[in-house]
Amino acid sequence: MSNNVTGQIWHMLDELEALIGHVYVVGGRAVSATPPGALVELPPRKPQRGREQDTFFTLVTPAGSTQGQATFYEQLARLAADLYFQTSGGVTSGLREAVGVVNNNLIEHNVVAGQRYEANMICLVLRGHEVYVARAGACLCLLRQGDSFITLPDDLRDEYALNGLPLGYSPVPDIKLSHYEIAPKHVMILADAGFAQADRQDLNDALGAGNLQSIIEPLKTLGGNKAQAVVIEFVSVDTPDPTVQAPPTGLRITRSSAAPTAAPASPLSATGLAAPVKSVAAPPTPPKPAPKPKSDPVRSPAPNAASVAAEPLPPIREIAAETTQNASRAGRRAVGGVASFLSAFTKGLSALLDRLLPEPEEGGPQIPAMLAAGLAILVPVVIVFIVVALRLSQADMTEFERQVQDVQAAADQASTIPITEQDRSKTVWVGVLQRIDNVELSSGRTDDATLEGIRAKAQGILDNYAKVTRRTAIPIRSFSDSAKLRGPIIQGGTSMYTLEIKSSAISRDTLNQTSNMVAARSAQPVVQKSQAVGSRSVQQLIDIVWMPEGGIPRANVLAALDTQGLLITYSPTFAPATSQSLPGSDLWVNPVAIATWQGRFYILDAGANQIWRYLPTGITYPDAPEEYFAATSKPDLKDAVDFAIDGSGNIFVLFSNGTLKRFNGGAEQPFSFNGLPDGSLKSANAMYLDNDSTLPAIYITDPLDQSVYQVTLAGTFRFRFRATDNAAFRQLTGVYVDQNRVYVASGSLIYTFTMEDKPDATPTP
Repeated sequence: MSNNVTGQIWHMLDELEALIGHVYVVGGRAVSATPPGALVELPPRKPQRGREQDTFFTLVTPAGSTQGQATFYEQLARLAADLYFQTSGGVTSGLREAVGVVNNNLIEHNVVAGQRYEANMICLVLRGHEVYVARAGACLCLLRQGDSFITLPDDLRDEYALNGLPLGYSPVPDIKLSHYEIAPKHVMILADAGFAQADRQDLNDALGAGNLQSIIEPLKTLGGNKAQAVVIEFVSVDTPDPTVQAPPTGLRITRSSAAPTAAPASPLSATGLAAPVKSVAAPPTPPKPAPKPKSDPVRSPAPNAASVAAEPLPPIREIAAETTQNASRAGRRAVGGVASFLSAFTKGLSALLDRLLPEPEEGGPQIPAMLAAGLAILVPVVIVFIVVALRLSQADMTEFERQVQDVQAAADQASTIPITEQDRSKTVWVGVLQRIDNVELSSGRTDDATLEGIRAKAQGILDNYAKVTRRTAIPIRSFSDSAKLRGPIIQGGTSMYTLEIKSSAISRDTLNQTSNMVAARSAQPVVQKSQAVGSRSVQQLIDIVWMPEGGIPRANVLAALDTQGLLITYSPTFAPATSQSLPGSDLWVNPVAIATWQGRFYILDAGANQIWRYLPTGITYPDAPEEYFAATSKPDLKDAVDFAIDGSGNIFVLFSNGTLKRFNGGAEQPFSFNGLPDGSLKSANAMYLDNDSTLPAIYITDPLDQSVYQVTLAGTFRFRFRATDNAAFRQLTGVYVDQNRVYVASGSLIYTFTMEDKPDATPTP
């Protein structure tokens, strides 16, 4: 037998399981308890086909400003595990459905509660020598495979990649999936964002420390003030249980083979059919639910909450169970109708067969016995299948129509609420939208005109309360799926420049001003990584900016900066690109953005808490940079993400938490937002200062809010733009304004929309 075949057989025989420990840090102190949302579960005795060998791991942690009790997150973890083992199909589809159910039930719970509860969730499925990971919200995964160290996301300091949308925030969860092959001694950690600020090498060293206890101990200090984690070491099934050595107390290491089994599938109903389970709206209820708590599993709403949320809330699983029972009753009614119809149909079946196959006349032609027997069996079987399919189709249509009527009744009731009762009105209209999503998900129909009309009305009312201006965002340019975009920059209304950070390439596309679409894509990037520009090669590009004037060979050029201090300029008229090395680049720590003003070149260095200013001499920047902030008055810029300069020389610095600060001459000036719908932004990662319009304004992208904000230079709120397609602005990374038209980068696409409410064409990117 060949070595290759022998290795494959040994690989199959060498089954894996997991040794599991936990890290739970509260207030900077490690506690011995298991994190409330941590769960490991084995398949039930009779799992769905394909789930027999799976082990399910999950960690659910609080997100947002409102935090529930521990039992709340325990219920969410149990709900995901139960749902995964009761689904069929591939592992990734099962993970998607499990996370989707938790998200949907959390939103439904929030509608009843009248306030928002959000959660982060990370799940892992072990199948043989493979693991599948699903993440939603602010959570991370660490994997040590021998000498290889992998993190999800790749850059733990990248807040955009780390802080995804939490569950309970949007009807469509933002789920990130990954897949790896594992072997004995590989170590994996499922954690919240508490470890994101730890040094990468320290995390790598911790995971390579040896046994599970040696791994857990340093992690307790690397998690900062607050952290939760499930620590998993993959081992062969014959590996002995580890021995926990003193001095650590309270440390408990378990085996995945000792985990509880999942709840069995729903029992058969009186009709002999399993109670239907809605894939998102109604998760199955386990046969042995946890005892009902004396109070609601989450904190009670504030005393001034809307009246619809004033009553105590049932646990999230009970809400789901009630929906499941309603669906079960509807299913039994449909089946009963089919049975009655088939009973009546059977009475006439004999007569029908007599006419199809009459007794032959004496001496006449005979029908072969085999043919007659075949027809006698085949004809009724075909007819029964057709009738059953027809009947079930009609029952489904009736159920769908009933659900639409229920949504219409809920919308009619919501319309009676006075507009002055804003809190109550918002809660009820959010519930109407959730009902629509549930109906569409359970029926698979998304084209019903009645539901679309109700959705438009509900969304319009909620947008009015939230001061949201909806615009149709048209995709005009697409990049690779993994692209991370910076920009775009529009020049002359016809040239669009976009920086793709990961590949470190700048594209130049030609726009059609009439149709507002890309007329021609650039065949090659104007500048890209490893390209020789002048005497040096381009490395990692940081940012791009348009320089209308300055100490560079030519005015009106696109400028880009790379991490080694190379300033690259490109003119479409005088191609190719040119470059010059900026002195003093060894002083930079973490440059994140660039800007220009009156020929001067500025670099925002978040790591050095400084803005470096280069002054032109002739056509170059020959001197070391000036420090914009004095050494004694440097602000804290570690969370700064972008900046811009207005016509008066005021520098506006944007921070990832959505705050904006203004400086002049190195000194901070008074500045605050006024009139923001929620009082503040949820997040921020890019800005554009429009100096050229009649009313200069600042545009800020808030990816968590999926909005582009417009404020005046004094900070007064003007607009909160969102796309009519709720998925369009889920990954905002850049914004640019050219007269009345706004261009945004979101995910791998460039979108455009007008500030005025007027229709646009819809080109294909």
